[in-house]
Amino acid sequence: MRSKGIDVESVILIVEDQATDALVLHETVRDLGDVYQASDGPSALMMARRCKPDLVLLDIEMSGMSGFAVCKALKADPKLCDAAVIFVTSHVQTENELRALEYGGIDFIHKPLNVPVARAHIKAHLALRNEAKKLANHDALTGLPNRALLKDRTEQALQKAHRSQTRVAMLLLDLDNFKGINDSLGHSIGDALLKEVAERLSQASRSFDTVSRQGGDEFIILLPEVSGFDGVGDFAERLLSTISAPFILQGNRHNLSASIGISLFPDDSEDSESLYRHADSAMYQAKLDGRNRYRFFSLDIEHSSRGRHLLEQHMRSALETGVFEVFYQAKVIASEGRVVGMEALVRWRNKDGSLFSPAEFIPLAEETGLIIPLGKHVLEQACKDAQMLVAQGMHVVVSVNISAVQFREETFLQMVQDTLLASKLAPEFLELEITEGVLAKNVTNTQQVLSALRGMGVRIALDDFGTGYSSLTYLKRFPVDVLKIDQSFVRDMLVDKCDAAIIEAIVKLAQALGLELVAEGVETQEHAAVLQSFGCQVMQGYLYSRPVPFIQFCALLDSGEFSVC
Repeated sequence: MRSKGIDVESVILIVEDQATDALVLHETVRDLGDVYQASDGPSALMMARRCKPDLVLLDIEMSGMSGFAVCKALKADPKLCDAAVIFVTSHVQTENELRALEYGGIDFIHKPLNVPVARAHIKAHLALRNEAKKLANHDALTGLPNRALLKDRTEQALQKAHRSQTRVAMLLLDLDNFKGINDSLGHSIGDALLKEVAERLSQASRSFDTVSRQGGDEFIILLPEVSGFDGVGDFAERLLSTISAPFILQGNRHNLSASIGISLFPDDSEDSESLYRHADSAMYQAKLDGRNRYRFFSLDIEHSSRGRHLLEQHMRSALETGVFEVFYQAKVIASEGRVVGMEALVRWRNKDGSLFSPAEFIPLAEETGLIIPLGKHVLEQACKDAQMLVAQGMHVVVSVNISAVQFREETFLQMVQDTLLASKLAPEFLELEITEGVLAKNVTNTQQVLSALRGMGVRIALDDFGTGYSSLTYLKRFPVDVLKIDQSFVRDMLVDKCDAAIIEAIVKLAQALGLELVAEGVETQEHAAVLQSFGCQVMQGYLYSRPVPFIQFCALLDSGEFSVC
């Protein structure tokens, strides 16, 4: 039995040319690890390359190659240089001890051996060595294997699977919306939950599986012995159920979910790098499909992932080179044919002159954080263009969409204020459009930001009203000026009585609360007539104008087709 506290994986190499001394050393350390022996320098180096020792007990005086030369060779080898070297010798001269330390030795044990003292020295160094290995190979928070140890075990599993013609599976598990927990409850609660997740994943896995934390809220489970796809899918289902069971911390209940991506060797991956990359792509697909689910990797996912990566690269380049443009769509009082506003809409023109659909790049911009500089660019350009119109006596309010990512940015308020100052646009000519999803998160902070904007004189519009949470409490608690009726209701209102009823209810609600209204997606005179009959006067849609560049928008105003205040 090995001593308690000593890592069972410790490897000890004894290098001693005297048989009696070698036997004593072996008896001293035989229960402290896996023990190997060599009787000369060259064979010691060969043995070290095979067994990768944690600790080397090295005699100095040996025929052919001294212990100093062996130590120097060990420290020169990148694969062996981390081994701890303790010199064991009958030499007592101070210069020998100094020379031993200079060559990289960490201790010096004298012969004849005082076994209890020698054993204590060796145990202490093994404990330090094992602690260093643990720190280097394990996550500090959860104690799980880290990226380095996972990579080593993955390589071993792939080699074994290649020889035995079996499969290896990698499951990449990412907790859904975990950032919100850290932001709202603090990192101490977040860390406690991560520890609990690590414990649950470990208990749900087999003893020879590897559960690893890569950092943040990402975990990887390596299955070195896989019989088939069904078994892996069943295991993923169990993991999702394990994570979805409530967590109780300090008397409070927390509910989590996760998304899992799965890749397999050799079915879709040929090495450890592609195994991880494909699991990551599949996990991202699970997120896109609604979260709290698992997905196996496929070629379709690979193509989507590559396309997404290229799109992100192109977006970054487009931001740097100023390729993004701002288009404007008119808001018109239908009964008067008078333009009272314009919505700023970002557009991205391809090299061939065609336009990317915003649906292709806006979600990715939000995910990658590129929406912050992109949104700033749109706001600056919109304020600059609106000021040009105001300076010419055309009092047109410009509306700019603000994403939840932008809204939560610490510098958001200051950015709006700085933009208004730089453009010289009066705040009453700027309207910021937010969605109901923004109002649903971090209510206190949202109230403060919206109140600050209102204090500056900036108008607030609630976009896509009726498609999200639609809580009437929001209209009571938050300073909102305008409700925008979503185009999905307007589009089918002539044939769907439910949509018409919803629009009529929204109009009455806005009138009761003293809020302005804008109907989106107005494409026909019939749409406009019914909306006016309900009491909605301001329209936006293809009936009046498509989104166009600013020059064309100005031409539209100059055409006399619409009047402008």
